[in-house]
Amino acid sequence: MRTLLYILLFTVMCASASAAQPNSYKQDVQRWYDAFDRNDPSLIDKILSDNWLDIPSSPDQVPGPAGAKAVLKHLHSTFSDFSIKIEEVLQDGNKVIVRSRISGIQTGTFAGVAPTHRRINIMATDIHEFQDGKIVRTWHMEDWMTGLHQLGVVQH
Repeated sequence: MRTLLYILLFTVMCASASAAQPNSYKQDVQRWYDAFDRNDPSLIDKILSDNWLDIPSSPDQVPGPAGAKAVLKHLHSTFSDFSIKIEEVLQDGNKVIVRSRISGIQTGTFAGVAPTHRRINIMATDIHEFQDGKIVRTWHMEDWMTGLHQLGVVQH
């Protein structure tokens, strides 16, 4: 009877630990978006692993958190009121999928395009892979074609 009780207790503890992990990843990923939305590079160090991979990375982007901080700085210096808001979060194991909305007014040079002072409002989808409580890899896709159209760079 005692052995059965220990087995039952161990099973419940393991189930509780694995049940807590998915919710944690969904909550943890919010830090990534808060870093960009609030222009707070200190949050990047809290959420990204030292060996973080950005797929695809920006041209000349350095690897790891330093690369993410450079992208954050560039976006905020290019779009005066840069904002990114989460619209949906899904999770499968250690991967968290986020659909978000990016907006801002282009007041700096972006992708070789001089400031247009026009607003972009585009969708993005990211897949973040977690390991040991930190993001180790991010695959992302932004709808830059719509953004370039909104900036007047691409015509119908």
